[in-house]
Amino acid sequence: MQLGSDYTNIRVRPELRATQVKEAEDMLPALTLYLSEKYDLGNTQIPTHCVKVSFIKCLWVIARSRAIVLDVPEPLWIRFALKNLLIMSVWKLSRGFSTQRREVVSYAIENNSIENILWPNRRIPQAFVRLFAFLYGLAAYTLIDRIAFGSSGAKQLYSSLPFFEKLDSVLIEELPVAEFMPAPADGPQPLKHAVFVGALDDRKGILDLMSAWEHVEAVMPQVELKIIGDGPHSAAVSKWCLERPAGRRYLGFVEHADVGAHLLPGKVLVAPSRRKGRWREQIGLPIAEALSRGLTVVTTDETGLAQWLARNGHYVIPEETVNAALAGSIVRALQQPLSPASVVASLPTTAGRIAADHWLQTGKNTSWKDSR
Repeated sequence: MQLGSDYTNIRVRPELRATQVKEAEDMLPALTLYLSEKYDLGNTQIPTHCVKVSFIKCLWVIARSRAIVLDVPEPLWIRFALKNLLIMSVWKLSRGFSTQRREVVSYAIENNSIENILWPNRRIPQAFVRLFAFLYGLAAYTLIDRIAFGSSGAKQLYSSLPFFEKLDSVLIEELPVAEFMPAPADGPQPLKHAVFVGALDDRKGILDLMSAWEHVEAVMPQVELKIIGDGPHSAAVSKWCLERPAGRRYLGFVEHADVGAHLLPGKVLVAPSRRKGRWREQIGLPIAEALSRGLTVVTTDETGLAQWLARNGHYVIPEETVNAALAGSIVRALQQPLSPASVVASLPTTAGRIAADHWLQTGKNTSWKDSR
């Protein structure tokens, strides 16, 4: 039997992630073709609808498929842009003279600038930027039928490309639904808790957090910080935590399925992302998971959800003021956290990514709570 012959929808994933496997459980059925695995897959059981293929095999499958909807990666993922354009072109051209409907859809969460995406940390001629935007916008308009934006930052970026405003599009912010929250413990809780989850590198701001946390400890001696993750600064983090083991705990890499056990209501998630090169925080998986469990979030304006977080009472600081403002924001969040009930009440009744997938695959709105 031909690969994918039983599916009317196909998704292409350059790197399969644990969250994508979990999300697919609630999405409309589709064959997922992926080219490689992301490190966070860990021991995740890969379902049969997810099939690893080479790029050539991917083109072969979509060219011969009789599916009607192809979900492609983010259009402005520059590292994959040429392959993405080729995938969409093969899909469209393989229809030939057939009258069968063949649609291309995509989900977008990039919230950078065109200049930084093209050539980070360098000044490039505006004429070149405008030419790229025009040609890329025209190609996307020609090949893409529907696009869903997962954040207001992403919508703002793509709206700067010519022709994109003519595409069928929708903004459905990538917010989670509420997870089960255990009942709060009885009696006073003198110890305040914060948690960091992510790669231990400069982009995620772990060194900024360590510096700020020493000021937090000076103001609030009864505090505890858990750090979860691995990366270039893991040795420095481990050594730093051992200097004050009563209030600092380094847990190292934790399987994705087990992270939630450390995100308990009443805690504060600290996610001080910093822009680095072409990279800018798009959503922030730890932020979404923390929200789903009622945590208060302290982060920078680098995440695409910054506007939503600020509107809903979380602590969002400008990235350029991290050194001066992070410690104070953490202290305020620990002293006056949002109530877990109010955090989860602000979330949609259908996860944003799931609602977006339903709209992309069918072109019809599903029920979701307005995240504005």
